[in-house]
Amino acid sequence: MKTLPKSKVLVTRFPYESRFGGEEVHTLRLMEELDKRGIEAFFLGSCPILLREFKERGFWVKRAWLAQPPVTLGWLVMFTVLSPFLFLRAGLILGRARKRWGVETLYALSFGEKLLMTPWARLFGMKVLWLEHARIGRWMSKNPWRYVYKAWSRWATVVVTSKAMVGQVRPWVKIGVASEGDRSAAPRVVAIPCGVMSAAAEPLPRELSDFLGGGQTGLRPAGFSVGTVARLSADKGVDMLVHLVHSKPDVRLVIVGSGPLEMSILKRADPARVRVIPSLPRGQLTSFYRALDLFVLASREMDPFGMVAAEAMAEGTPVLMTSVCGIAADLADGREAFIVEPRMSELDKALKKIMKRKEWARDVAGRGQTFVEKHYRMETMVAEFERLLID
Repeated sequence: MKTLPKSKVLVTRFPYESRFGGEEVHTLRLMEELDKRGIEAFFLGSCPILLREFKERGFWVKRAWLAQPPVTLGWLVMFTVLSPFLFLRAGLILGRARKRWGVETLYALSFGEKLLMTPWARLFGMKVLWLEHARIGRWMSKNPWRYVYKAWSRWATVVVTSKAMVGQVRPWVKIGVASEGDRSAAPRVVAIPCGVMSAAAEPLPRELSDFLGGGQTGLRPAGFSVGTVARLSADKGVDMLVHLVHSKPDVRLVIVGSGPLEMSILKRADPARVRVIPSLPRGQLTSFYRALDLFVLASREMDPFGMVAAEAMAEGTPVLMTSVCGIAADLADGREAFIVEPRMSELDKALKKIMKRKEWARDVAGRGQTFVEKHYRMETMVAEFERLLID
């Protein structure tokens, strides 16, 4: 006899743009682990990546259109003009999903469906979780729809991925006190750190392995290998890393990622010392972290968590990050990782110091690895979400 699920969750995403990043990885891993615990997930939305990935993993999916969220001027105007129609449509597609699948919780990822679906979920007797993976920027602070977001937040539990994000989100939600017997009327901002789950190591491509010093001889070449995994955009600070390498002849840099700065970086970078790789499979990422002398996350702007930094720490690699990375709030500079202000001069000083004191860097990396194993366990993250879903 098939065991009845403990709960049924409807994951929704109607994004402005779709790419396979940290938000998608977090969502997929979480739903796979919750499924093992008897919590069944369904996906509804327009995100082509999540539609494909959920379907490949055997989850029920349904493609639907609900416009793009009002996070650009064009879509702000369009969303506002169409909002009466979109609101009715949101109720229709959510009601159908509720009836067809028996879902009990709305797990909303995008700004648009938080605005359009939350009142309907409340009307249908559903629990509401809002996941905030993105930094709070002008898309929220200058957006007239922020007032609706705040009003509807009284019916939601807002989940962020780091303690640092709690302070960012609190001003935009309506924190109240629940009336007796109506717990859903008291929204909370809950920090549930991402769980790190390393993939089994797979061999790196020969060219990359040789560049990092892991070729047939297995010996590192002279010099110092630095790596990062990030979107190639100004907010991620990858351009600063290229400048740092150019000022240090014995440093090699590998950037894993793609984005709007890719052509600019390729034009400026010395191909003998800088490599840009669009992506690596999960198993090869594990080997990549292990092959580095130092992993750097040079974010200029608030990075809600910094999963790639946590993954590198989990592999015992020294990590240098800026103070605006969410994970930095849990760590101490020189204890589990190296943390600096998001400025070129600070990154430069830290890199020079780490290169001169490699034994110290390895000691810090060991403490960082222990910290991740203790505090960023996948089991802990899943248990926290399970409690929210079935409590």
